[in-house]
Amino acid sequence: MPAPAYTVTFLGTSSGVPTLQRNLSSVAIQREGELFLFDCGEAAQIQYRRAGLGFAPLAGICVTHLHGDHVTGLMGLLMSLQMAERIEPLAICGPPGIREYVRLNRRALHTRFAYPIQFIEADTAAVLREADGYRLLCAPLEHRLLCLGFALMEKPRPGRFNLEAARVLGIPEGPLYGRLQSGEPVSLPDGRTVLPEQVLGPPRPGASVAFCTDTRPCAAAVDLARDTDLLIYEGTFDASSATEAHRKGHSTVAEAAQIALAAGVRRLAITHLSPRYRDVEPLLEQARAIFPNTLMARDLMQLEVYRRDEEPAGRP
Repeated sequence: MPAPAYTVTFLGTSSGVPTLQRNLSSVAIQREGELFLFDCGEAAQIQYRRAGLGFAPLAGICVTHLHGDHVTGLMGLLMSLQMAERIEPLAICGPPGIREYVRLNRRALHTRFAYPIQFIEADTAAVLREADGYRLLCAPLEHRLLCLGFALMEKPRPGRFNLEAARVLGIPEGPLYGRLQSGEPVSLPDGRTVLPEQVLGPPRPGASVAFCTDTRPCAAAVDLARDTDLLIYEGTFDASSATEAHRKGHSTVAEAAQIALAAGVRRLAITHLSPRYRDVEPLLEQARAIFPNTLMARDLMQLEVYRRDEEPAGRP
């Protein structure tokens, strides 16, 4: 059975303050040998350890904005990486000010980091990382201060190799098959050139995950999440509290579902829940009335995101 493209672990799903059941905002997303942490609320590193995640794969930390419930766990995690004798570079992405936040805290705490930190600050839509096989994107959302949404987008993969077509064309088995699968034209011993599209099916889309919090409902969130396999979106308030939600720069669970519907996503996971709600089942019902394939995230929940042509049968 194919491995998932991403494994998503919710480390914190509360907003504002932690509760005994929910820590503050943080989500870990693993892809192959890399792990990205989205937001780093208070005690994120404790949840990180509880989830059994290792420090070695941590490639980057993406901070949505500089409200305390999204960033107060960052310095503790960075210091733990130092104590673990990390030497690999670490990327920290976020809005302007994230570099200064780390610098001031490092100075106040009389600490230093032996490993290199690459700060990537953005205040507009941007490609933050261009790597083999995927992109890390960001876009400004609508909150009370500059807040970034993020998306991990796999690049399209070559189509499936048509062995019968290759045999009809007289391509000898061996290295030429691999070169064609990599998108490279090949020359045959008789002088003919075979193009990849002659033996490959249509390109196969990669998997994608978007992370949008904190924000009012906005077009930027729809655009960033367009056609993603999983949208992680805030649902701070119930549907009856839209006025309060918008005044505070947030969305209701019903609006989260409307964003998912407008963006054409496959699954919606709602996070960043107000601690006022002890029973989240009514909120889940409000969202599912609009977008049925919705779940309410909880701390230490794990989700697997598969590429569409590799998804196991029977998955929702």
